[in-house]
Amino acid sequence: MKFGAHVSISGHIHLAIDRAVAIGCECLQIFVGNPRQWRHIEYAAADVALFREKRARACLDPVVAHSAYLINLASPDDAFYARSVASLIASVDGVSRLGGLGVITHIGSRMGLSWEEAAARVAAALRVVLDNTEGAMVILENSAGAGGAIGGTFEELAAILDALEWHPRLGVCLDTAHLFAAGFDIRTVEGVARTLRTFDRTVGLRHLRAVHLNDSKAGLSSHLDRHENIGAGQIGAKGFRALLHHRVAERLPGFIETPGFDRRGADRKNLEILKRLRRLGPPGVRFTSKRTRRAR
Repeated sequence: MKFGAHVSISGHIHLAIDRAVAIGCECLQIFVGNPRQWRHIEYAAADVALFREKRARACLDPVVAHSAYLINLASPDDAFYARSVASLIASVDGVSRLGGLGVITHIGSRMGLSWEEAAARVAAALRVVLDNTEGAMVILENSAGAGGAIGGTFEELAAILDALEWHPRLGVCLDTAHLFAAGFDIRTVEGVARTLRTFDRTVGLRHLRAVHLNDSKAGLSSHLDRHENIGAGQIGAKGFRALLHHRVAERLPGFIETPGFDRRGADRKNLEILKRLRRLGPPGVRFTSKRTRRAR
């Protein structure tokens, strides 16, 4: 697995490359706008060109963006729903200009809607986004499952992908802290294997495109989204070592969104811990899927 971090784009977007290199990233996650505002930012062609040039020199691959935190693709408020769709379209367009893999997005919350109603709105929103963009993927992130948050189960993720006929530009990102809080015990080799075997049966490992590597401050099945530094939370170093040496990890990028040991955000120390666990080798027997999902 390649390791990267979510780094700031403050100043100029190409400065994200410098920040990523400074902490030892091998891949990169950024925002392409302010994550707490609807305002879209159009980057100057010179900034985009410099970003791509620096990225090539640094061999950072892949690059992904995270969508705005405001997005709710199931919102029953039509105006908010329309803004969410427009924001996601802008993010996909932005990361496409940068030559990135795709946009990782939270799906949203039901906000009192039934699952059937919410899922239909999510599917309709994603269809509009996919029809009005090209190139980069939309990568759906699992949730911790609190309240009406969508994506706390693999069945919900599968239902959304199925509604879009398993579109080739749709994928999934699994956040380890969210997995643990949602009830998936990934602290051991057996737990990681069981979790990914369940994902393979339900969604299919070929749809897994990225991982957010975050330890969890919150406990198993707590449904609380609380990120902690690698090895300092409830999952622990043993769980991350097991995940990193699962055979599916070989082809995936992993991005930290950790608070940092100095509490200033993703840092070199978290990445160095992951690299050390990668060098240590597997703690046990690797899981081998007995099932190859039928191409859709």
